[in-house]
Amino acid sequence: MSPVGNASWRVLRNPNFLRLWLGQMISFIGDYFYFLAIPIMVERLTGSAMMVGLSVISSALPMLLLGPLAGVFVDRWNRRHTMVVADVLRGLLVLLCLLVRTADQVWLYYVVGFLMSCVGRFFFPAQSALLPRIVENSDDLLAANGLMQVIQTIGLVAGPALAGFTIGLWGEQVAFFFDSASFLISAVAIWTIRLPHREAPCREEHGRVSAVWAELREGLAHLFSSQTLVGMLICIMVLQLGIGAVNVIWVPYLQRTFGVGAEGLGTVDAAQGAGMLLGSAILGWAAARMSKSTTVGWSLVGIGLFLAGMGLAPSFALIVACSFGLGLMILPANSAATTLVQLATSDRNRGRVVSAINALATLVGLLSMGLASLGAEIVRFPTVYLFCGATSVVAGLLALRIPEPARAKEWAMGSPQDGQKALPHSGGEL
Repeated sequence: MSPVGNASWRVLRNPNFLRLWLGQMISFIGDYFYFLAIPIMVERLTGSAMMVGLSVISSALPMLLLGPLAGVFVDRWNRRHTMVVADVLRGLLVLLCLLVRTADQVWLYYVVGFLMSCVGRFFFPAQSALLPRIVENSDDLLAANGLMQVIQTIGLVAGPALAGFTIGLWGEQVAFFFDSASFLISAVAIWTIRLPHREAPCREEHGRVSAVWAELREGLAHLFSSQTLVGMLICIMVLQLGIGAVNVIWVPYLQRTFGVGAEGLGTVDAAQGAGMLLGSAILGWAAARMSKSTTVGWSLVGIGLFLAGMGLAPSFALIVACSFGLGLMILPANSAATTLVQLATSDRNRGRVVSAINALATLVGLLSMGLASLGAEIVRFPTVYLFCGATSVVAGLLALRIPEPARAKEWAMGSPQDGQKALPHSGGEL
């Protein structure tokens, strides 16, 4: 068995990790009901690719506007409690989508997407920062991140299939009930996680605006002082140049070019999930033979080639085949990239660093989404896929030059509460 395979079994025997893993799996499947229903509803009600793009952009904006500051508070607060509250709030917000019935009410989708993403800006950095505390052993972190990516694999296999056929049978509105329930199940699972460290009391000075900005500056200084983190940031930003555009046009592209409905869209994502199942084996093979940077680099090159193939595909069957190929590459790329960021970041800065990387990458992604939304009716859809493929290949070649971090810095030990250090009020601070 590969090193990653042995570590995976060790990680799965950790009850805290297992609770997080199962809760997120259910939540991810539920998310696919929402992600599939929104573009279908917007396309049906408005018939505009630009309006579909706006639904994506409204969800991405909070990552840019709120992300860096959210990271400051994630590094202060109990990360587990932060995740529970975020899940409950999102579970309630998504139900507002049930009120949309006509084209002039589509704006509500944008508001809900914006608010849910605002809450998510606290959830995702908290999860990324909490995971090393749950795993505790840096040697097992790549396996843990691989298993978290397997959640996406299972979600991509089960989620699109369930969502596509459920929406086909009962309509888009039922998707919002499913997503709401999945958030609440995730919240319960996270609430049951028990870690050995208690949260240190938050000092009163932490509430001062000057302290918040000082901590934000410390997090950014930590990010830009690391060659590994800067390299990953540049790589992700280049990748986002293309990925943002594809996120906007993939539903109109498949529906208008190949005439597929909800079931067909679900099939494409399910094929990607099936590829990710095999991708977990590729991760084990790569871990035994390559550095994490090399794994990220060649995986992104592969992603680029398959994206270009989707733009050139003459038939829907080849679209499905390329989607399967994407899945093969996505899991190794995401797992190795996440592990690089976590190992290169101290625990006290982890929430801020992850939030900052996400925010800066989102800035580029939003630019790409905006241009794609405005030009979707002018530029041919296949051309967008070819551009995205090219940017992914460039990102992969850049990743090959990223230096490996030294052994985990300040590796998640000896800190209070879900693995966080109490931040000094005076300063400093995926």
